[in-house]
Amino acid sequence: MKRNGETKRRRNVAEEAEQGGEDPAMWENLDRNFRQVQSVLDRNRSLIQQVNDNHQSKMADNMSKNVALIQELNGNISKVVSMYSDINTNFSSAFHGGNNRHDGGGGGTGTRAN
Repeated sequence: MKRNGETKRRRNVAEEAEQGGEDPAMWENLDRNFRQVQSVLDRNRSLIQQVNDNHQSKMADNMSKNVALIQELNGNISKVVSMYSDINTNFSSAFHGGNNRHDGGGGGTGTRAN
């Protein structure tokens, strides 16, 4: 759910980029990619809380659940690293006259968030 201030900020960023001769689609894509990263980070926060709760309970069943939770957390960390790498590549390409891969294509960040 978007808040009014967040929507207004995005609109202002796009308008400023357009007025400055910049590509507003690139900025919108960058914003979308960072929101995808944030979604994975939020999931990680939840996983860490679940692992802590299970550990504090000291119940064998809960402790065994931590194995799967920690595996998911580990996979998500790798996913975030890859997503940031893709964001860096796309951003650098856009500003260095590359192929302007700001469409999230090529297996980039557009398909990674769950």
